[in-house]
Amino acid sequence: MSARTAEDRIRELARDLAPVRPIPPLRWVLGAAVVLGSAAPFAAHWLLGSPGFRSGSSAVSSLPYLATFAGLWLLALGALVAALASCVPGRESAARRGVGVAASGAAVAVVGGLWGIVAGDGPVAGASLADCLPCIGRALALGTAPVLLACAFIVYAAVRRPGSGTALALAGGVALGAVAVHVTCPSDSPMHWLLAHTLAPVVAVLLLTGPLAAFVASRTHRAQR
Repeated sequence: MSARTAEDRIRELARDLAPVRPIPPLRWVLGAAVVLGSAAPFAAHWLLGSPGFRSGSSAVSSLPYLATFAGLWLLALGALVAALASCVPGRESAARRGVGVAASGAAVAVVGGLWGIVAGDGPVAGASLADCLPCIGRALALGTAPVLLACAFIVYAAVRRPGSGTALALAGGVALGAVAVHVTCPSDSPMHWLLAHTLAPVVAVLLLTGPLAAFVASRTHRAQR
């Protein structure tokens, strides 16, 4: 094969390639998702009629309350990092570390709730379905913006298997919403923190991963045409 023939084939291959869209830097997208999630307490107060920040409550200074808060933050940041890093080639290690941070955060949040229950740090009441559903609904609503932003990034990056990324985006975004709910919820019940706040991301993943992943996949295929 002559050098000229090889060059001609390279030109033909390049001519048939679709243009590649540059992927935005990961830190920009993650920063935007965190900013949207951090604004959630204000949205809770103004849009959803939340009772406001709980700085005057004695439960705020308790270690179980703080453990739940810290665990939800770690879950949110770790899951979002994993979801976004999985879209960028060469960031597999960052995605794995994000999953590890998210799992550690979930464990810390669960331990915080169980710790409060065992220690009798607050009332055990507040675990009924009627008490839990409003907080779970608020966490889902407040997590919508970061979840959609992460899913838009997944579509833009044209991920072949969006299911895991969508699940991580749901867990991270709704965990950010749960952080907002945790700091505005009037309940001092560790049982309520565990069932309504910590489990909100789990509920989101179980109920919404299937339909949202299907939607993301359809948008990805449409964008590739």
